Amino acid sequence: MNMDNELREALRRKQAPADLADRVLALARERSERPPADRFNTSTATAAKPGTSRIVMRWLAAAAVLAVTAGGAERYYTRQQAAEAARVEHEIRIALQITSETLARVQSKISEPADNAGR
Repeated sequence: MNMDNELREALRRKQAPADLADRVLALARERSERPPADRFNTSTATAAKPGTSRIVMRWLAAAAVLAVTAGGAERYYTRQQAAEAARVEHEIRIALQITSETLARVQSKISEPADNAGR
């Protein structure tokens, strides 16, 4: 199966289970009955303040974004350096080719017979 067919199959509309509405309502009822501190902290022994885990999660998310950004910037910088090195190498090859052709012309003029110089 190719990727298009797999994607189409994965995104195809499917019938929801018959008890889905009941499960969602039961979960919503259960969550609304819990006190706010228990919604975010599963263990009351570690819950210092309500919402502490939310703050920690925000800091962890910020740290993850920072790490990904730094990694992406480093990769971009590395690619830019490689592209610049390839460009410089190409320019050096062209310069060496021009120099080689010019030296060949000069050498051929120097090595012409002396009688052509007397005309």
